[in-house]
Amino acid sequence: MQSAHGLSGTLLEDAPLPHVLSPPMLPSCEGATTLALNQRLLSRAVHKALRHLAPDKHPILVSTSPTVPGLFRDPAFKRKVYYCVDDFTHWHGINGEAMRRLEQETLDACDLMIATSTAILETRSAFVGASTLLTHGVDLAHFSRAAPDCSSPLAALPHPLVGMFGVFDQRVDGQALKAAARLSPQATFVVLGPVVDRAPGEFRDVSNLHFLGNVPYADLPRHVFHFDLCVLPYVVDESTRNINPLKLKEYLATGKPVIASPLPEAVQLADYLTLAAPEDFPRVVASALATLEAGPYKTPARLQPGLERFLQSESWEAKARRFLYHIMKGL
Repeated sequence: MQSAHGLSGTLLEDAPLPHVLSPPMLPSCEGATTLALNQRLLSRAVHKALRHLAPDKHPILVSTSPTVPGLFRDPAFKRKVYYCVDDFTHWHGINGEAMRRLEQETLDACDLMIATSTAILETRSAFVGASTLLTHGVDLAHFSRAAPDCSSPLAALPHPLVGMFGVFDQRVDGQALKAAARLSPQATFVVLGPVVDRAPGEFRDVSNLHFLGNVPYADLPRHVFHFDLCVLPYVVDESTRNINPLKLKEYLATGKPVIASPLPEAVQLADYLTLAAPEDFPRVVASALATLEAGPYKTPARLQPGLERFLQSESWEAKARRFLYHIMKGL
């Protein structure tokens, strides 16, 4: 067998662009009839694509969804990998018990589970024959090259500027963010990204808290350049215990100071950021802002050598090599 580096390097260089399927499916994961119909629709579309794209091949199945256990029982696949990127059983608006049953079927049928957080690995590894941990990566070059850009709407906002980006849903601790903005009225608080499943007008009474909507991934660095402080205020409960927020390492890659709720994955990065429980979050933000006010704003951030070495080892290229090694091992 080739080494991990040699194997994945060859595959990464020669890999074709992915073929995207969008089979019609019912928007539900409940009910035997619905599940059976969705399984037939998905299986038919996948096998049709395989006959066209990979005739006479014995493919490997990799799925991030736990709602398709039927595919994991399909003997057409040489290896079946469940890439568990989140704990869907605790997502808001989803029938957790139905999702738990489907995921258990998926775990029973898969050959390998790749988990993106230690908590996911610990809670599910007993149900699979083989499992491994592979945390999310980061595009260090993308987020560390932020440069001044006066065309960004953030350029006109008063400093200090406290920012966060990503999906703003029920997992974000809106009360902690509101309290922080109220305790530090001299600062501007900004959220970049879509707001999902939040009450209309929830933050209307906080004048220094601004929601600027979604921005393209390619444009994030030029906006984030204007941040003085990055924050990640998450609710700490069963819905977030297993997650590994993508934005955490992206925040660190900007070189800006970071304050995060004590999620298990954030605790593991405590050497590089400041942890703040929900009840302490406003005070910790205020303390960080008081420190920032002693120095100039809009100064290009510099990564500390230890942090830079860590993030280089966490690149998406490195993660892809390890991912391919795990799914190809022994074949």
